[in-house]
Amino acid sequence: MRTILYLPCFDYFNHRQRSQHLLWELSKLGFHVIYCNVTKYAPDFIPLSPTFALCNNINANNINALDYKKEYIMWLTHGPHADLLPHFRLQLVVSDFADASVDEFAAYAVYDQKKIDAADIVTAASEKIFQWLSKKHSNSYLIKNGADLELFQKSLPKKGRLPGGLSEIGLNRPIIGFWGALSSWIDFALLSYAADLRQDFNFVLVGGCNMAVSLLPRRKNIHYLGPRDYETLPAYARCFDAAILPFQVKPVTLAADPIKVYEYLACGLPVVSSNLPQLQGVADVKPAGDYEEFVRFLDWAVYDGRSEDQIRMRLDYASRNTWQKRAGTLAGVLREAATRR
Repeated sequence: MRTILYLPCFDYFNHRQRSQHLLWELSKLGFHVIYCNVTKYAPDFIPLSPTFALCNNINANNINALDYKKEYIMWLTHGPHADLLPHFRLQLVVSDFADASVDEFAAYAVYDQKKIDAADIVTAASEKIFQWLSKKHSNSYLIKNGADLELFQKSLPKKGRLPGGLSEIGLNRPIIGFWGALSSWIDFALLSYAADLRQDFNFVLVGGCNMAVSLLPRRKNIHYLGPRDYETLPAYARCFDAAILPFQVKPVTLAADPIKVYEYLACGLPVVSSNLPQLQGVADVKPAGDYEEFVRFLDWAVYDGRSEDQIRMRLDYASRNTWQKRAGTLAGVLREAATRR
């Protein structure tokens, strides 16, 4: 069985991102995966399944827990790890580009060419990144993000205990929901504008804060619940009337393929976003051209966005864009490339 190695970048049980999803699904498709956590603790290895293990005690200066005699497929996302490749016997190197190295990620641009040069295969999460990579590497593939359909469809039964934080807020007003990192690419001015104009709506944000807490807007109808376990998100979605993607429109977000949009749709939720052209035609997601239109779309979502036909259409879209399907495509690419070696 071929082994995929992922060096430390994000802890596996941190907010679940692209690499965690794809590698977990690949481990069900004939690959063994070793996923190295950033946080170090005993024991060295924790099996999550017969084909997926967490490695807990390596870093750039200490990779002795790994078997040097073994041949690996390296899943490379973090640019500085390109310098560690000579330490391993490698069957393939897959360089994955989840985000563009601009704006908040501009510091990583110096590693982009290293990742490309080292790779047998390069993969891109978005069409914009793929168009750039395909000019630089002949083995480039568009592998978009997706959703864990099985998990998020647990939001569809609308009965159940209120999850943590929502019992204090209650369900007597429409809830506009968001989950994910509260980071500098969020348009907090847009959030404030919407909250001020729709004071009868509660805006509930689930996720950790990656910026100064003092910069977060404070309103009586904006509620920050902090980070929650990934598996609990469907319980929050069950209580949402609509979901939002209030991103600033700038190079890093214009090159993104937001995972949360697929997840929102897998819950059957109406989605209102900033004016990101890549979301045009994604189910019935509403990219708003300006702040006023954003609020108008919120009204549509709350009052006219939850018919059975609309929910069915969103679920159908999500079912065609799962991590399982993405990994199936990727597994075929990896097997073909390994055969050629």
